[in-house]
Order: sequence, then structure tokens, then C-alpha cells
Amino acid sequence: MKNHRSPAWIQALLGLATVLCMPLAHADEPVYEMEAAARASYFAIDIYTVKKGTEGAFLTSSLRSGPYDRVATGFGSEKVVEVLPATRDADPQYIILSRYFDGELATVMTRQRQPATDRVASATPARLQGRLVDVVLSDWAWERNRVKGAGTKSAAPTFLSAMPYKDEAKVFQQHIASLNFFKIGYVGQTASVEFFATATPVEEIRKTILARPGMSGTALIALADGSGHVAYTEYYELPATLKSTRIQRTGAATTGIATGVVVENYMAR
Repeated sequence: MKNHRSPAWIQALLGLATVLCMPLAHADEPVYEMEAAARASYFAIDIYTVKKGTEGAFLTSSLRSGPYDRVATGFGSEKVVEVLPATRDADPQYIILSRYFDGELATVMTRQRQPATDRVASATPARLQGRLVDVVLSDWAWERNRVKGAGTKSAAPTFLSAMPYKDEAKVFQQHIASLNFFKIGYVGQTASVEFFATATPVEEIRKTILARPGMSGTALIALADGSGHVAYTEYYELPATLKSTRIQRTGAATTGIATGVVVENYMAR
């Protein structure tokens, strides 16, 4: 029996058609963007106190002088937290948390941003750097119970490690954990920035944060100067115990907890 094989050019076209019909990942797909930004492990944490009435000018200058609008391939993402005021007359405070793939780039970008942001500062900014040592996400229990109308108290979340290059399949392909913590462009989240002394074990920090109701995700950062750790945490609902917390700055040391709302959240455009 004669084998009627298609000409080679027809087979090539069929192969190309198959490839073109396959689903492709594009740079503007939300999960793809989140996965890319989540791999950045170096942090710059800048704490600003600005003059009242200059809030808009500060946010604009920090955006324009920062990594958002620059060709900086080592930039991952950035979030700006507006800290809840201690009193009505207090000068506004902001904390900028920037993620990079390169620790040196973090230093360079902070230096470039400094002249623009310092013009509206009412106190000397605190500038810290560190490296990621732990990321923990909650599962979907909070959202599922909300949808079912069961109420938030019945939510019993479990937690999943989400370290870059290690747990990505579980987080971004299997979707075992909630992705709220990694969303780009999403603002309005309640958040805390918490400072722990060197003597506090990492496991103790982890247990403290995971015991709080409504925790969406947390990133634990070891400070480069060896002075301790910083935990950046987002919540579905800010725990009542944190609403009156404050940070204190004594010389070069920063202690306590700052709580607030995410007002900027972006990666490079």
C-alpha cells in the first residue's frame, strides 16, 4: 500500500499553525507580572516624614525620581504606604518599600531619588536596606468564607511559603495560596511595617504575624546592617491591636510598628 505522505512544506505549515494556536504568556498578564516581580529579593525601605500640605508633591516627586520611569532592569516592584497619623496635627509619614534583583541598584536608585524627596521632608528620612529571608501567604479561606456569607470569623486559613525560585509552582501555577499580596497596581490594602531587634528569632517573628486574623501575606527582610529584621505585612482587615501602634526613631535605630494604607503599587513601565 502506497504511503501518501504530505509534502514537507505542508507539514511545516501545520506545525506552525499548532504553535500559533497554543496559549502564550504575555508580559501584560497579571499572574506573569506578579511572578516576575516576586523574584526580586533585595529591599530598600525608606521612611519619610513630610511637611503638611505637600503630600501630593511628595508622591509625585517620589514616582518621577524613582525606578518607575527609568530603564532599570534590576527593578522588581515598589509599594508606598501612607502611615496612619498619630494625631490630627502630625506631619504625614510615608514608607516606600522597593524590591530589586540587585542590591547595588537599590543604593543607586535611593541616591537618585533623594534630592527630589528631601525637598518636602520635615525630618531626616531613614533609609534601610535588606534581603528577603521569608515570604508567607495565606490561602483562599478569607475570600471563600466572604463569598459564602459565612463571615470572617469562620475563616481558618493555612499558610504557604512563597520564596522566590523555590515555591513558585505552588503559588503561580497551582494557585494554592491567595495572590493578593503580589498584585501589581492594586491599592487600598491595609499594611504594617514592623521592626524587630536582632535578638528576636525569625521563627518567633513568623509566629507573631501568622497569629493575626486577616493576614494576607508577609515578607520578612533581614537588614543589611545587622540591626534586625523588618516585616512588611498586608491584611484583608487590619487587626484592632495594630491600629494605635507607632514607630519610634532613636538615632539610627527604628523600632515599633507603622500601620497604614498602600497608596502606590507598581513595577517598571
